[in-house]
Parts: sequence; structure tokens; C-alpha cells
Amino acid sequence: MQFNRSLGPLSIGGDVRAVLAGVILFGLLVNLGFWQLGRAGEKTALESRWEARAAMPAVAPEVLLPEALSNETAAALADRRVRWQASFTASNYLLLDNRLYRGRVGYHVIALVESNAGLIPLNLGWLAGDPSRRTTPIPALPEGRIVIEGRIYVPSGNPLMMQEPEPPAELPATVQTLYWENWQGSLEALSGRSVFPFEVRIQPTSPHALMAEWAVVNQSPSKHIGYAVQWFAMAAVLLIIGLLRLTNLRFLLSGKRTHD
Repeated sequence: MQFNRSLGPLSIGGDVRAVLAGVILFGLLVNLGFWQLGRAGEKTALESRWEARAAMPAVAPEVLLPEALSNETAAALADRRVRWQASFTASNYLLLDNRLYRGRVGYHVIALVESNAGLIPLNLGWLAGDPSRRTTPIPALPEGRIVIEGRIYVPSGNPLMMQEPEPPAELPATVQTLYWENWQGSLEALSGRSVFPFEVRIQPTSPHALMAEWAVVNQSPSKHIGYAVQWFAMAAVLLIIGLLRLTNLRFLLSGKRTHD
């Protein structure tokens, strides 16, 4: 279906379906650009929060426990520094599977560590696994009472999984995510102890840390801004091509009045 319109010297004409497809694509490109700008703003806010809470003194987990149990204030705990006298039990740990470290696949070791706030899921960092996947590594957990410092990790949402993960039936266990449905209750039933509702990621400089490199954000705000510029540039190119193909604008600009 063709259409033709004239607005004074400006003539507009073309295929309706092609125009509709172009408008939809243009809107999609613009929306993607604004989405990337929004992501850049979120990453900037995360970096600012990380820096602000790095300046706050480390506190004992039991001090933050009332807030941790409240869903409304849980986000206020993200990146808070905690410090306590901890003790480990050799079999009380989880292995988070399929964790990458510098291109290698392995596990994150989540030790269920004693504290005055109950057991705390402490992420000790990355541990290499068997490339053949025939065996599971056994981490050497610290012995005795030691001082642990780390930051509380609050996920922004539940991880996207192809199917609902099953909670472990025993400890130790290998799992795909710590934040499955009712994970806290499942660990409390296994251990017989109350469990702190958030993971704590150990200070990378701790002598008890494994490969603990915690990225504040997975992509910098500048990368998202760069992606936004690309999407907006593509939208601009599409708009220019559309104007040149559907109107006699280039002939008007060149001083001519004819339009093919």
C-alpha cells in the first residue's frame, strides 16, 4: 500500500508497511538507548553506595540483625561492613557451582560460620574445580576462633533459572544459587541453627580469603553510556535514511524541486 502527501514544497511518499516497520524499529532503538542510560545511572548509584559505606565502621552482625529480618529495610544493609569473632565447622559449607574466575570455571565456597547472630553464610571466594567434573573440591576451612571482616551482599533480585533449584538435603552440598526459594529455612533445618538472611563476602585482603575479587558492578557506567550512544546513533541513521527515502528533502536542500 502506497501513500503520497505534500506539505508545500515537501513531498512525502512510500510504502505504508515499510514506514510502520521503520517507526517501530526507531522506537525500539531509542528505548534501548534510554534503557542503557538508566543502567548507567543505577551503576553510578551502586558505586556511590559502595564508597559511602566503605567509610562506615564495621559492626557486629547481631547489631544489624533486626534490620536484616525486615524486608523493607534490607536494602539499607547492602555493602555494610561487618566484623566478628568466627568459628568454622568442617562440613558446614556450600559450593556455588559454575563461578568464573579469569576465564576458569570453579566454585564459590560459602561457609556457614558461627556468630552471635547465628550462622552466617560467608563467601570465602573462588575455588578451582576438577575440569573433568568427576570430583568436587573439599575446601580447607580455618580452624579455631578467628576475626572475620566482610561486606553484606544483598542481591537486587532472584536469579533467573531455567528451573526451580532444589535446596540441599545435607551439608556440605553443591548448589547453583544461594537464593533459592526458602533457602534460609532450608539451611536452618539442616544445621539446627538460625541463619543470617544474607551472604557476607569476605574482605579480599583477609588471610583466610580464597580468590576473592568482588566487582562493585559488572559493567562500568561509562560502558552503558557508550552503548546508549551507539543505540541513539543507529536511531539517528535510521531516521536520516527514512527522510531521504520517503521525502524529496535532499532535492530541496540541493535547490531542486523534483522528486522521483
